[in-house]
Amino acid sequence: MPLAIFDLDGTLVDQAAAARDWARGFAQAWSLDERDAGVIAAASAQRRPKGEIFSMIVQRFSLPMTPEAAWSDYRAHMPDLVRCSDTDRSALRALRNAGWRLGIVTNGMVDNQEGKIRSTGLSDLVDGWVISSEFGERKPEPSIFHELARRLECPLDGWMVGDSLETDVAGGLAVGLETAWITSAPATDPRPAPTVSAPTVKDAVDKILTGQR
Repeated sequence: MPLAIFDLDGTLVDQAAAARDWARGFAQAWSLDERDAGVIAAASAQRRPKGEIFSMIVQRFSLPMTPEAAWSDYRAHMPDLVRCSDTDRSALRALRNAGWRLGIVTNGMVDNQEGKIRSTGLSDLVDGWVISSEFGERKPEPSIFHELARRLECPLDGWMVGDSLETDVAGGLAVGLETAWITSAPATDPRPAPTVSAPTVKDAVDKILTGQR
């Protein structure tokens, strides 16, 4: 039974849109304007330690709160803000109906990431998941991919699907998986090079099921 592993943020759920929604609400709560909300949204979407991001936000806007409190607010609201498209849900069902095992490997905090998985109903569409903060290793470390296979009691043989070349594609390649890079603007010579590129999970799944390369 082949295994398909999916990233969460930017792959199965629209993290960027959710971050914008959170930033607007956060800015309104602190009487900041729309431009400030844009700055906060852009910062929260960056691929760097969240401690650094929320320290910057608190300092830049002189907020009377700790960075930890701002981060906690973000994590508390994010599970209710993220969405998984109906077409991507259907793609996951198509994979399962074709006999695939499905899992999620995601970097992040358990409360935030597991909240997203459950609130979107992805918990009913995949066979299991591994979250970096509870496992103790982050993508692209090979151990986190092996841990998912161990939990699902299946060989680590199949595909890794995600939007990051550095964590998803590189991590998948390191453990011998085929890789699908989710991107709307694929580079002409990406490094590391994925097996396929696709704008959505549905498009990636179509390529996986039809054997496109």
